[in-house]
Amino acid sequence: MTTEVKHGPDPTFDHQITDSEYSLKLVGHYTTTEGWTAGGVRAFKYASDREVKRRAELLGMRTIFLDWWIKEWVRLGGDYQEGVAQIVRYPFRPPS
Repeated sequence: MTTEVKHGPDPTFDHQITDSEYSLKLVGHYTTTEGWTAGGVRAFKYASDREVKRRAELLGMRTIFLDWWIKEWVRLGGDYQEGVAQIVRYPFRPPS
C-alpha cells in the first residue's frame, strides 16, 4: 500500500480520489504530572466494511500521521534524526 500525502485544508492530489473517506481524531491533554501528557483516539471512521480494506486504510492513516508528525517536529525546531528516533523508541506493547 502506497499513500500520497498532502497536508492542508484543500490538498490537490496527483491521483484521482473518490468520495469515500476514512479518518482519525486524536486528542491530547496536559497532566499535573511533570513530563506526562495523556490522550488517545477519540473517534475514527473507516470507509470500508471489509477487514482487508480497513487494514489498508490503517496503513494510510499511519503514513499520513507520521509524515505530518516528522514535518511538524522539524518545523518547530526539532532535528529530523532525533524525530525519527522518537518514533522508533516509542514503547510499543501488545494490546491488553
